[in-house]
Amino acid sequence: MDAQIISDGESAGGAVVRNLIFGDVAHQYTVAPHSSAPLLAVGLEDESGGSERALEFLRPAGTAARSLSLVPPNGPGRKLSEPTEPFPTWDFTGFTTELEQHAQLSGDLGPLVPLMMLRTHTNVSRPYTEVLVLGRVRSIGVLFVRVARFDHPARTDIADLVRQALTVSDAMTDYVRIEGNAYFTYEQGIEIERKVNLLDEVSIWELTRDMWQSIEAREFDGFITDPGYEFTRWHFVQHNFEVIDPDSEVGHIAFQECPNGKYQLKQKKFREDSLRREEIFRKGVEVANREFEEYLAREYPLLTFRRLPSFTRTRFDLNVISTVTGHYFGIETDEIAVIGAPEQKLRQVEIEYLETRQHEGMDAASIDTDLDLLTRLVETHLHKRGTVAERSFYSKLSFLKDCMKSPAVQYYSRECPVSV
Repeated sequence: MDAQIISDGESAGGAVVRNLIFGDVAHQYTVAPHSSAPLLAVGLEDESGGSERALEFLRPAGTAARSLSLVPPNGPGRKLSEPTEPFPTWDFTGFTTELEQHAQLSGDLGPLVPLMMLRTHTNVSRPYTEVLVLGRVRSIGVLFVRVARFDHPARTDIADLVRQALTVSDAMTDYVRIEGNAYFTYEQGIEIERKVNLLDEVSIWELTRDMWQSIEAREFDGFITDPGYEFTRWHFVQHNFEVIDPDSEVGHIAFQECPNGKYQLKQKKFREDSLRREEIFRKGVEVANREFEEYLAREYPLLTFRRLPSFTRTRFDLNVISTVTGHYFGIETDEIAVIGAPEQKLRQVEIEYLETRQHEGMDAASIDTDLDLLTRLVETHLHKRGTVAERSFYSKLSFLKDCMKSPAVQYYSRECPVSV
């Protein structure tokens, strides 16, 4: 029986027909092809709603076959026997035993990889297919990235669909086959971040763990954790200086201690707490004997500074991506404790735009929309767990300036020497 994509509203259970395509790795990389390697189309569960996807991530369970078809070099696809029950086809590092036993494929399967995801939109006036190419392989699953799309007749044989997809699948080759080329940052040098202040005495570890579990349970609709880089931990000792003059440079400069004895210098320029702030980093900064004032006077002779309290900062990050837009965000839960006055604490969840996964249809205009949506999802999660919180743009600088009103930290209130 020929295999067809039904694109005239007859799809079983949804408006988007999804096919996982296995093929020779030579389709994506310049390695010797295997003439005996087949192309295999695995029909996955249809998706309702008709939404487009910049990314699609499949864990082993998400590769479950509803149907299987062999795609020859020419002619129609050959449909294999229907699975009695759906079964996973890819498991961690290779094909599942169930697939090999069910399909009884001949030829060399060694070079086959999860090559593409095809998302065929059926309930539209002009049916079309999104082509998502393999962009990352991890033991927990595989990530596909949209590189192209094409229109086609309402009823299209699966083999024709796969062959058309192969003709456009190299549209963004080096953005998907070289992982170091995968991301692009809009508004470079600008921090784009919302903040949610935590008003309760909470464990930021437990809060982060609970939120991670919620995201993995798909409660953050449209967002997934970054496969293989889902969760990261950070700790800094940071020494802080407010820039009070000239007006164009107002903000703060901070020295973050590094294990090698050097510092990362972070400068932010802003007159008031806001969504966007200019941010500059310098790495490998050497400051002898912690003489920060001398360093600033030498390196920034036209600026006037005020010393602020130093603090420790512990941060647990959840790294998430929008599957719809490809924008990448950090959900970063902080606990700040002032050195010398540890009762002065600040706990926040920061939702920060980091970068965008390179894909067909990239659009910077959706960054703010995604940021607002993700912030609301974070707030909803906090509300469900009974954590009192409030949205704000309250910065570390504002916190430290407020701390200066406490007698316990007033000894920091002095201006740094300035050379002109």
